[in-house]
Amino acid sequence: MKQLIWLAVMLFAWPGVVRPALAQQSYETLLQQLKKHPKADTVRAELLIDACVAATFRSDTAVLNMATEANRIANTLGYELGQIRSLNCLGNYYFSRSLNDKATQYYVQALRLAEKRGDYRNIVIGKSNLANVFYHNSDNARSIRLLTEADQLLVQHHDTVSQNRAAILTNLANAYAQQKAYVKTIQVYEQVLHICRSQQIGFGIALTLDNIGKTYFNAGQPNKALPYLQEAKAEIERHHVDFVRTKNLRNLGQTYARLGDIPQSLRYFRQAETIAQQTGDNEGLMDIYFELQQSYRKSNDFKAAYLALNQYISLKDSLFTIQKDKTIQELNTKYETEKKDHAIRTLAQQKQITELESGRKTGLIYTILALAVALSVVAYGLFARFRNRKQRELLTTQLQEAERRITIEQQARDSELKALKSQMNPHFMFNALNSIQEQFMYGDKQVANEQMGNFTALTRQILQVSGKKKISLSTETDILTKYLELEKMRFPQDFAYRITLSDDLDEDYHQLPPMLVQPFVENSMKHGLLHKQGPKELSIAFSLSEDEAFILCTVEDNGIGRARSAEINQQQGPSRHVSFSVSATEERLKLLDQTNTGQPMVQFEDLVFPDGSAAGTRVTIRIPPG
Repeated sequence: MKQLIWLAVMLFAWPGVVRPALAQQSYETLLQQLKKHPKADTVRAELLIDACVAATFRSDTAVLNMATEANRIANTLGYELGQIRSLNCLGNYYFSRSLNDKATQYYVQALRLAEKRGDYRNIVIGKSNLANVFYHNSDNARSIRLLTEADQLLVQHHDTVSQNRAAILTNLANAYAQQKAYVKTIQVYEQVLHICRSQQIGFGIALTLDNIGKTYFNAGQPNKALPYLQEAKAEIERHHVDFVRTKNLRNLGQTYARLGDIPQSLRYFRQAETIAQQTGDNEGLMDIYFELQQSYRKSNDFKAAYLALNQYISLKDSLFTIQKDKTIQELNTKYETEKKDHAIRTLAQQKQITELESGRKTGLIYTILALAVALSVVAYGLFARFRNRKQRELLTTQLQEAERRITIEQQARDSELKALKSQMNPHFMFNALNSIQEQFMYGDKQVANEQMGNFTALTRQILQVSGKKKISLSTETDILTKYLELEKMRFPQDFAYRITLSDDLDEDYHQLPPMLVQPFVENSMKHGLLHKQGPKELSIAFSLSEDEAFILCTVEDNGIGRARSAEINQQQGPSRHVSFSVSATEERLKLLDQTNTGQPMVQFEDLVFPDGSAAGTRVTIRIPPG
């Protein structure tokens, strides 16, 4: 989890960044003062900026208007400090809406002005803001460089044991942790802990102790992690640092589980579960359920493990839906912002054209009286040049608009693919859980326990690849192998499968979208082999097409055939479940196909014996390679 929570502290910590008399006032109070002070002076600019800061964590679109007005007033008055602060407010607005490119533009402008003034406090803030953007873009190297420069500035100005330096160092340690540079991470956290203890910053002590404990845990040293986490728990209780409580209890549960003390692990996980439910922390709750099912399984409480795993999957499905809606909303926000910027540029161009035409007409009136013929020639030449320039500007604008539409269409296509995958993954997981549940109820519970472990490993692998556009062929075949081993539970000892790759494929070089083949394998198992008597065989073969434009995957079974399967489904009634994954995968393939040849991406073929009886089904899938 990315924890740059200290940046908010910096906005209120330094004099000159927020005026002390206003920093304690509420957003609503500041709005009332703005109504009483309409004059466009430095006082109104400061009120507008303070209101923006007070609304940093609000999703209020009025913040953009206030920051823009403050910047306009500061520019008109030449008020440089107001310019810097209003530019940072504009950057914060766009950053809070994940428009990182726009945020970076404003942060860079603010930093350049601060450097020009030699204002080291605002230079530190500017570097911190940019580091925040790079950190959230997973560019940890650039984030570390900027934070190191900011820390050096503080040290040069003898600001070595302040809350501001603790904020910078915490962000720096978090960036090192993302790089898994655990020794460096702990060294920086120890500096933060020293500052917080010397300044008696209660919440900083609790948070930093927990961060050190978690770092030792991630470094594979749970024995060293435990004392820090226990001390963090005591500090959390003493200073009422509620926002760290759930994370600390979950970290304690993980540490005790790693040390083999399952009862203690379960006790802390249950406490964390209760607090996460009370605070509505669904992301934290999802992680807790995943850890709970592992601890329950180790304690042989398989029923509780099964229930915890179901709760984990249900929350994951819900969060996928929320993330999908957020992605669409962010795309709409970006589109509306760009649309507004384009409208502003268009109005400015129209104003410029009007001013140019007005000046040209005035000049013509005076010059025609003296040199009518000569001026006509000159005026025509000027007009031709003006017309050509405007035509070029129009063509440039149209080209930019076309490029923007193409970008939005591609983003919409990516969002649609994300939506399809977010529906397919829970569908596959619930199918596998049903097989494990049947084994618990009617089969060998020891086998079921082993398969639950296999399922946990498979689930982790699916979570790792579900957000990726492409995975290697070796990863795809590994997922298929784990899945087929789970499916063996549904059959006696007469089921066999094989997965082969042609010589022209490199399993580590060639890539394909994740989880494309599994729905067709599941379809063969469910509709082809489930009702077959005697040996059941399934083969999966990967090869390259003749023009090397596609990876061909052939899924072939010796089942009862599609016609007989349709008869059985009809006999079982209309409530029989119809597979979603196959049709969803066909839609994914259509969206991924850039050739636009019109050829089908999936072909089904009924296999027959010489006497005309069904010999199975063959499915050929054309996959655009990575």
